[in-house]
Amino acid sequence: MDHSNSHRLRLTGKLIKGERRHLLECADEKVWRLNLLDVKIPKIGTHVIIEGVQSGVDGIDVDWVGAKN
Repeated sequence: MDHSNSHRLRLTGKLIKGERRHLLECADEKVWRLNLLDVKIPKIGTHVIIEGVQSGVDGIDVDWVGAKN
């Protein structure tokens, strides 16, 4: 995790596809479930930065995704 403000998160990691949804695998091996809200998604396997609001223990309602350079 990079930054957090209350329940708002900004995370970096690798975008992967789970059985039912997209996931973010962070460098610390934590995996977040991504609830994508009308956002364009880079291809699977891309290292990304995501921003959104935490939803439950391991979910994020994502409102922005960008490729990490």
